[in-house]
Amino acid sequence: MSTMTRRALLSGGAAVAILSVSSAKSAAASAMETPKMNDVTPFKIAIPEAEVADLKSRLAAARWPIEVGPDTSERGISGAALRRLAERWQSLDWRAVEDGLNRYDQVLVEHEGVKMHAFHVRSKHPDALPLVLCHGWPSSGIEYLKLIGPLTDPTGHGGKAEDAFHLVIPTIPGFGLSPAPTVPDWTSSKTAAAVAGLLDRLGYHRFGLHGTDMGSDVASRIDVLTEGRATGLHLGTDLDSVVAVASFTGGNVAENPLLNDQQRERVTAMLAAVPNRSGYIAIQTTRPKTIGYALNDSPIGQLAWIGEKFDEWTDANKPTIEEAVDVDQLLTGVSLYWFGGGGSGSANALFEAFRSMDWAPPSETPKGVAVFGADPLVRILFDPEHKIAHWIEFESGGHFPAMEVPDLLAQDLRDFFRPLRG
Repeated sequence: MSTMTRRALLSGGAAVAILSVSSAKSAAASAMETPKMNDVTPFKIAIPEAEVADLKSRLAAARWPIEVGPDTSERGISGAALRRLAERWQSLDWRAVEDGLNRYDQVLVEHEGVKMHAFHVRSKHPDALPLVLCHGWPSSGIEYLKLIGPLTDPTGHGGKAEDAFHLVIPTIPGFGLSPAPTVPDWTSSKTAAAVAGLLDRLGYHRFGLHGTDMGSDVASRIDVLTEGRATGLHLGTDLDSVVAVASFTGGNVAENPLLNDQQRERVTAMLAAVPNRSGYIAIQTTRPKTIGYALNDSPIGQLAWIGEKFDEWTDANKPTIEEAVDVDQLLTGVSLYWFGGGGSGSANALFEAFRSMDWAPPSETPKGVAVFGADPLVRILFDPEHKIAHWIEFESGGHFPAMEVPDLLAQDLRDFFRPLRG
């Protein structure tokens, strides 16, 4: 089955539905039945059995290369780690996974001809605050699955009813669950506009925002775009992310006058190491189509591309991916990248992001930051003047806190938004 057909089926079968309209109808009449801008349609994930079988077959027939330096990750994710993930993926019961995902209400919204998927899970508590959770790369709305219970049903997870949230968890177009745009210039601004349109259609005038990685930019843009409707903007980060963003934007954070000599040496060393750790960015922001062909054709390649980042970016005190995150949750996300063409789609999204490289302007919305893998350097570099009132640092966790330490993130979201609900 072609990639186009896979994406059509993954995106709610819209293309299939249009093609199956009675031949007596004109093409124009058929086109009129497609959703209008920001129309919201219910959705369930339904991957064809042939696609699941094809994935299993490709995994079983994987061609493994000769490995240089098998005991280190200096050249990329180790073969031993990748084989463990691949074996687990081979045994993953996709139908059970699919049934689990479909327990949650899901919708598709269309904006400028591009469809975006979102989990929309309402709390049983009527006064719950709507909250948008924005993911980064290489991720999707799957990243936030472990937060759904604690945030929508706090009384069932050691919290109070007044801390409940209705959740909107979008997936950036091109990141597996949401089909990839077929035209250029789809940036975070357009994703933010699509989310804002979805919030309007769901009837949410006031809401909270949270983001990590690229999702921080999406959340910030939603905040600015909706002009004061957000009650608060909460961001998750870690030291590597702060240093990487600074290097990408051309700032020399090592010249920060608040750094002591030892800290300056540390930051200088981290900056020097950025190019060696950023091969994925160099490729995706210059040749997304070329790497996209490989990721779209090889599940082992897609697994390695994502698995490497979970190996590098999760809690440094957790020596293996299996110790850092729920592997089945990770493989669920990888599966949806595979079925939905997320390797090529997300590569192109990074290309667009680095071409635009325009950050959301500041706003007066209350801000909160949660740092995972606590390090004093983060605040010196991120908020040297201590303007952010809600600032908390956790010793554990890393780049994917919603997967690594969901209880910590859930509690901090409750704490941050509690005084902002009025």
